[in-house]
Amino acid sequence: MSSTYSRRDFLKTTSCTAIIAGSSCMAAKLGSLDNNIINGGVTKSVNTYCEMCSSRCQIECKVVDGKVSFIEGNKHSKGMSTSVCARGASGHSQLYDNQRLVKPMIRVGKRGEDKWMVVSYEKAYDFIAEKLKKITDEYGAKATLFSSKTGENFNHIATFANIFGSPNIFSHVSTCPITYDIAFEHTYGGKLKRDFSNAKYILNFGHNLFEGIAVSKTKKLAHAANSEKTKLVVLDPRFSVVASKADEWYPVKPGTDLAFVLSLIHVWLRDGKYDKEFVEKYTIGIEKLIESTKDTTPKWQEQITGIKAEVAERVANEIYKAAPNCIIDWGHKTTTGASEYQKTRAILVANVLMGNLEKAGGLFFGKKAKSVNKIANMDIAPVITNPDGHIKYIQEERIDHATQKGANVFVSRKMGVLMDIPDAILSQKPYPVKAWIMTRTNPLITVANSQKMKKAMEKLDLIVVNDVYMSETAMMADVVLPEATYLERDEGIADVSSMAPAYMMRNKVVDPINKTQTISEILRALAKRLDLDSNYKWQTVTNFRVQQAKGNSELLEKLAKDGYVSFGVPSLLYREKSYVDNFVKKYPSAASNLDSDGLFANMLKFKTPSGKIEIFSEEVEENFPGYGVPAKHDTDVAKGYPYIITSGKTALHTNGHTQNIPFLNMLMSDNPVWVNPLTAKKENIKNGDLIYLENNIGKEKATVFVTEAIRPDTLFVYMGFGRESEELKRANGKGTSQSKLLSLDKGPVCSTMITNIGVKITKA
Repeated sequence: MSSTYSRRDFLKTTSCTAIIAGSSCMAAKLGSLDNNIINGGVTKSVNTYCEMCSSRCQIECKVVDGKVSFIEGNKHSKGMSTSVCARGASGHSQLYDNQRLVKPMIRVGKRGEDKWMVVSYEKAYDFIAEKLKKITDEYGAKATLFSSKTGENFNHIATFANIFGSPNIFSHVSTCPITYDIAFEHTYGGKLKRDFSNAKYILNFGHNLFEGIAVSKTKKLAHAANSEKTKLVVLDPRFSVVASKADEWYPVKPGTDLAFVLSLIHVWLRDGKYDKEFVEKYTIGIEKLIESTKDTTPKWQEQITGIKAEVAERVANEIYKAAPNCIIDWGHKTTTGASEYQKTRAILVANVLMGNLEKAGGLFFGKKAKSVNKIANMDIAPVITNPDGHIKYIQEERIDHATQKGANVFVSRKMGVLMDIPDAILSQKPYPVKAWIMTRTNPLITVANSQKMKKAMEKLDLIVVNDVYMSETAMMADVVLPEATYLERDEGIADVSSMAPAYMMRNKVVDPINKTQTISEILRALAKRLDLDSNYKWQTVTNFRVQQAKGNSELLEKLAKDGYVSFGVPSLLYREKSYVDNFVKKYPSAASNLDSDGLFANMLKFKTPSGKIEIFSEEVEENFPGYGVPAKHDTDVAKGYPYIITSGKTALHTNGHTQNIPFLNMLMSDNPVWVNPLTAKKENIKNGDLIYLENNIGKEKATVFVTEAIRPDTLFVYMGFGRESEELKRANGKGTSQSKLLSLDKGPVCSTMITNIGVKITKA
């Protein structure tokens, strides 16, 4: 692979230009930044992608005199142009934050006591390796847990865990998108995307893209919401930003969305208003659905959701009239109660009935390079590969029993269930857990019942945390390893295909301050100390990229320069004639794959047991009787309490990650609880009052924000506040942590974290 070296050299010169980076930085108490870390350097622009949230939008970073001075959208990505959100524009505020961690530390006091010794990376690695060897000798490799938020960091830590020999790998998925991941697998055999741009009707169940923000998707939804050709109807217990842009908003009772969707299905089946040809050709189980929804009338749903029956009747007819150019949007994480799986399955099946698959304004499969090359009968886009693909997942029993018969049978071994960790540690069942290594995750803020999670952590012999800040979880660690931020890292190629293939690549903008290391560097250092490094087939991130690209220097050069690359492939929808015609016009060799009607419908493949879209899943029914087809389910989330506390994202913060970042903290430093005026009057409380939210799990102080933008029986807080780490000097002690009120109970079938839960209000 002689070309590897020449291209490696190229990449070094294009993306790794040296910048003065704080060699003089001396640690304060926690190894945080000194003031004078930038001593001048180059002026340039670097195209990369963001990590201020999990949307990972493409960005361009301006560097002036060696310092990142401005961040905007990457103009090479058509969906982004120069747009960027407040979080994305604040990346350099995190990079140069003087409260950021930049030196490794080993705990010297009691766990959680906040007493540390600053050490070198070498000393930290030696300490960790020695501890891991001792634990493994006594309890086996499976006694060590590994976790990370999804993304390239997760891929690296999962690879290391498998080499190390532990099956216990966890992502954040069980606390966020696990429901639709599993519901899609059970229905279509894989995930789908939404064509907001061409939809005539969008029914939105709290999918708040105007605050969750994925810039490209948000712009498309904003365009649709602003178009007279598109009707946007939103169901959400609060008047969110998306709700404020809708044609109609219905403040549905939390947890009851399922009833509304089932009533739509009832109307369509009752009146024969569904795509019978599509259902006949591509699906199984319609007769089970007819039976399960025979009584789910609009009148029935009215008493559950609080939405008038005539509204459900009208919305059902309006959607059918707009079909197939319609989207019933499954959202991301909205009214997350025990009925979440059935609700999401019902939404996906509702889309099936409208026949909107691979139609403009409907749903579609991502068109990756491999797929379009097959259709075109030629290589029109390069296919990338995984340099760690030879390393297989350990098949031993996990502590959460993922994939084993039982509650987590449908949970991927790659993702796991975070809520099962505390009980496994405390009970030592199915076996003792003694260590936890994590990066980009803060379970003491983002996972339910953080009180119990903290008790469990106290039982561990070793906790290693890799983070930008001294988070609540980092405070519990034995070793804290500062994280090189996304602006200081080169990473591999990521597939971001939509209706056509596309890739992006993270390019280092500035050298790591104080030589902080990436998680891949950290894990490789540990692998060498544990005699595991020979399992890898690459040595540097440049080598990793070259292997991914199969030595395709043109692709690597383009990605190093632009950060994002597409290939001029026309957008493709298999069942939309104009899209197919454009594709065949550009690639005539694709004509041999056309159906008799001039479409590519034969390319639709469903990776379900039946090979069809499964309205009824026999596999689900066998494991969870009554769940094989969308049906009525207990939608009560209050469980006897007078109010339901809900939560969501703000456009200014990301889960438990950004609350201490200077720019963002300045814009939003607190999360008062939304209270309806009727509720305020009933509880004799007013704006700014301090109250307690309380249930059988916990008791949390909150500040009252009286607003009509919330149902009287519902309360709302933005996520990620109520911080307890004294080293987060801006965020500490401000706001309310909803996690302390959540139980570790999980939603059936998908094992999702339940985030809508009953509480009572008392005065503080």
